[in-house]
Amino acid sequence: MEKMSLSQRIAAQVLAESTGPSGAVNRATFLGIQSEVQRAIEEGWSILAIHRALQDSGVISFGYQAFRRYVKALIIDKNLAGIRTNQR
Repeated sequence: MEKMSLSQRIAAQVLAESTGPSGAVNRATFLGIQSEVQRAIEEGWSILAIHRALQDSGVISFGYQAFRRYVKALIIDKNLAGIRTNQR
């Protein structure tokens, strides 16, 4: 069995203790699918198309604006920071 990272353990704990929709639950859900979302973006899919597909399949239940914020903060800004670091 693969060892879970600290972030994965926190996300699992938040999801297990959730009593309803909240920012922490939404973030934990997004972190669970982050690599899939990043791959879809790299393959050229729009953020809106990805959100619709995930929402229609029941993977996520939060709105597009929240989804966009997670994409920006956890994928786009992270990648830009890495690019800037490599250019120095």
